[in-house]
Amino acid sequence: MPIYEWRCRPCELTFEGLATAAEAVEARACPECGRRAKRIMSAARFAVKGEARAAGAQPARANDVTKLQPPPWARMCWMDDRSAARFAAHKLGRGAEYDDTMAARAERRENEGLPPEQPAASAHNHAHSHAKPHREHRVKRLGE
Repeated sequence: MPIYEWRCRPCELTFEGLATAAEAVEARACPECGRRAKRIMSAARFAVKGEARAAGAQPARANDVTKLQPPPWARMCWMDDRSAARFAAHKLGRGAEYDDTMAARAERRENEGLPPEQPAASAHNHAHSHAKPHREHRVKRLGE
């Protein structure tokens, strides 16, 4: 049986469950509030060598949402680590949790009199071969 995901909008919880294709179309009760949760499109999950988790590992909700990272092939070259974590969180249905966590951290820093956290520089270290070379265009003037 495949694993599907459901999202409870009132409590912003995304949870997984095993279901047949016929059962997957039905709404499920949220494990936190008991309200009906709609099935959502799940993100494909890939494990890069060394990243595989053991069976029975903690659910994704227990992970620090600000440390999520997309697979290397899905990370845009302009993304710094913070942008990549936000992108991954939104793709996993945890975008609101990410934004709330980062806002709470910023507020805490401000209350403690610390400067705002600065994002790290992008790790953009390659050339774009798809860019077309610049060509000079000669403008024909009237009377030439």
